[in-house]
Amino acid sequence: MPIDFEIGGVYLPPIAQALLLAIPVFMLLDWGLRRVGLLRFVWHEALFEGALYVCVCATLILLMGA
Repeated sequence: MPIDFEIGGVYLPPIAQALLLAIPVFMLLDWGLRRVGLLRFVWHEALFEGALYVCVCATLILLMGA
């Protein structure tokens, strides 16, 4: 069970920790997909990136609970 984390007197619940941790993971994945050129085949890039961020967040939340 993940615990609350404190930064400068502000408590972050586990969901906020996962959301913050997902940002660099998402940016790395997005950079890699752009570098390989797979985003050329995506119809709506913003929707794809939003869905990718949600998938990264969900994966981190599932891993944090294990």
